[in-house]
Amino acid sequence: MKPNQSRQEDRWVRLGETPLLLVGSAPVAGDLLGGDFALPAGRNTTSPLTRASLCRGAVIVSTLPDIGKHACALQVLDLEEHVRTELPGVRLVHVASDDASRWNEVDWYHPDLRAEGYTVAGAPAASRRAFTSAFGVGVSGSDRVAHGLFALRDGRFEVVDIPVQQLGSPDVHGFLRALAARRM
Repeated sequence: MKPNQSRQEDRWVRLGETPLLLVGSAPVAGDLLGGDFALPAGRNTTSPLTRASLCRGAVIVSTLPDIGKHACALQVLDLEEHVRTELPGVRLVHVASDDASRWNEVDWYHPDLRAEGYTVAGAPAASRRAFTSAFGVGVSGSDRVAHGLFALRDGRFEVVDIPVQQLGSPDVHGFLRALAARRM
């Protein structure tokens, strides 16, 4: 399949035993990031997250369905620890389903975290749809996003992981191994 070629088949994941239908095509290595979105800042930045801001340099994007849950906190902490030490030149951003005020809880317990945090909850509906479609993490019938890990270089996807089992944290270590194999 050529980069950016449509992959509109139904994509199902599970939250425990509950099936969830994802909307948007899953990006693959080589795809160029599309969409026109502006997601509000939640922590460690005042600028919105835009396509243009993700098309400069090496970036890891982490999507989080509920930052108040342990699995999402674990994803944030694992990525922060490993990206800081193993990939110091890579920018790390987290995009949560939650309202921006929920990032206060992360700041309260982990004030030393450096990654930028954004929210889809405060974004206009068109921006939210454009983001979730571009990353393939929209959940049908919900404003939530699915867990996902994405590495981009100059706007092209390098590594993508949208776990089939959404209950729990994605395999951050496996994602980083795949990324190291691509020499990001």
